[in-house]
Amino acid sequence: MLSTSKKNGEIGVAIGLLAVSLFLVLTAYRMPLGNAVMPGPGVIPLAIGLCMGVTATALLISVLKRTGKSVDIVHLGSRHIFVAVLGLVWVSLLFEGLGFFFCLGVFLLALSKEFSRQGWLKPLTFAVLGVSGAYWFFVYLLDVSMPRGLL
Repeated sequence: MLSTSKKNGEIGVAIGLLAVSLFLVLTAYRMPLGNAVMPGPGVIPLAIGLCMGVTATALLISVLKRTGKSVDIVHLGSRHIFVAVLGLVWVSLLFEGLGFFFCLGVFLLALSKEFSRQGWLKPLTFAVLGVSGAYWFFVYLLDVSMPRGLL
């Protein structure tokens, strides 16, 4: 497990957020912004990127202004973070190929099993209800089709 000082960790997070905000702003700049009456698809990513950039800059300035040596040690990484990141990679790579129900069901089951540390009934119930609710929200409420995959 990695360890660092709290100050170095906050500087790293601020720089990471600045990088993500720069990516969002540059990506949004390539999209049509539209006008005040009919905003284009680039408006929301641009707004998020600008707000994130301002917040990250404020965090970086406040951390750098802080005087004194940081003695707080922060341990980075845990099993929960590993399972969540692995699940996000799973969903992003296999969502279209395996389909909405299977891919998101396995993802929610793995997350609920990891974070609840219960038996199998509660996580399985959560996964089934979560996938059903997400399907209803996207397909019936937003009228977005979901990939069926191989199954």
